[in-house]
Amino acid sequence: MLKKRYAVYNFDGSLAELKGFEVKRRGELRLIQVFQTEVFPEFLKGNSKEEVWRIVGAMANRWLDVIESRGSTMTNDEVIHFFSENKTMSKSVENVGSYKCVQATTVRRLADFLGVPSMLQAEGISAHMLIANKPVGASCTERAIPVKIFFAEEDVKKVWLRQWLQDSSLTDFDMRSIIDWEYYKERLCAVFQKLISIPARGLSA
Repeated sequence: MLKKRYAVYNFDGSLAELKGFEVKRRGELRLIQVFQTEVFPEFLKGNSKEEVWRIVGAMANRWLDVIESRGSTMTNDEVIHFFSENKTMSKSVENVGSYKCVQATTVRRLADFLGVPSMLQAEGISAHMLIANKPVGASCTERAIPVKIFFAEEDVKKVWLRQWLQDSSLTDFDMRSIIDWEYYKERLCAVFQKLISIPARGLSA
């Protein structure tokens, strides 16, 4: 029952077909989509299996460095581009009731922050979010925050982030300090495992 996942290349190196990968999914984390787009051509390089895995591994390490450095080489807009997600709700927040998901949490918080309660009644609303590192120990659903908060006036941003992160003593409101980098690292490493680690072990066996 495994999904079909494969990439087919033409002899000139161009991509002919791609099946079953996140790069084709709308709303998927942009970081993962870009990594997959960049890594597939790397499998065509090198003169031996060992050299290919070195090349592919080096690319994976570069993306890992981006996360471990908290996006130090990126602008804030680039951090949002690569690490935020935009998920659309098929039903309104009111209709999903007590059902918990990151989209519903984000829309509820966005409605409170903007003072637009009618957003809770709208269907097909888009939730643009990041996952925060607080409250510590809380699920991702409880740590989803709307990206718009980082464009709010400083005093407004402080009030809502302290409330959502459940930390009244919070003093560092920089986006890079609030993002849960470990969460994004785990997601990226899961892709590394599927595309690099497991296939490499299989081919070397």
